[in-house]
Amino acid sequence: MFRLFRKRRSKQRSILPCETTGDCPYEYDRNPERDIEGMPFIDDDPRSCPVYGHVCPEFMEELGLTVEELKIRATIHCGLIAKDMIERRELETDEAHEKLLEALEETLSKYPPDQYPQYY
Repeated sequence: MFRLFRKRRSKQRSILPCETTGDCPYEYDRNPERDIEGMPFIDDDPRSCPVYGHVCPEFMEELGLTVEELKIRATIHCGLIAKDMIERRELETDEAHEKLLEALEETLSKYPPDQYPQYY
């Protein structure tokens, strides 16, 4: 019950950090620990990024997420997208993509979807 109240209250607070500064403090180059790719998509949530669509990492604690969980979720998210694009020949494999695919395989073996659905 308390968690629902917190979520409703947080949805009312729609000020994103980029609205006051003009740019995103969570771009990977600026803040790799709060990777936006690890944040969930929630339809019609005022905490969602207008550029990427994910909920802003500013609210990760409100969603009960940790930095480590964001890294796991981001690796899975980005890795699965890259893998699909490579298979469809829309993306060429290079050293960076190879590292990402290796990280994806390692992460999938540590956190299989049936045991860790929260990361998928």
